[in-house]
Amino acid sequence: MNRIVSSLPGRIRIRDKRLRDQGRLKELRSELSKITAITELQDNARTGSVVVNFDPSGIEIAVLETKLDAAVDKVLAEPLTPPLLTKKRINRYNKIAMVGSLAASLALAAARRKRWRRLHALTGYLFVANLGVHLYLYRKTLFR
Repeated sequence: MNRIVSSLPGRIRIRDKRLRDQGRLKELRSELSKITAITELQDNARTGSVVVNFDPSGIEIAVLETKLDAAVDKVLAEPLTPPLLTKKRINRYNKIAMVGSLAASLALAAARRKRWRRLHALTGYLFVANLGVHLYLYRKTLFR
């Protein structure tokens, strides 16, 4: 699959969102360093792109594009296993728990049974605890 987004004499840009991973980008740099016509590599993990500067008199552009595409395919062929607990996953489960505990707390409050007051308080505390986790995860964006 072709991931070359721009090609000029002496310069080619490769972009793929899976290259935003620093490990894959490092592996791609090592693969591309094996190609002798390449003079300079500039990678950017934030955009998932690599700018390849090469000597146009040393290799045909079509041959180089084929080699670049093969190197990218080789690096991106093996799947990257995401970490089990990421900030995004923790917050997603936390939001589900917040909605569930809030709904349960409101349902128990609407029932107005004396023996369910403890359950109402417990689900309220659970909501506040999950809200605390949510605010802790996004504390940097709150205080900008």
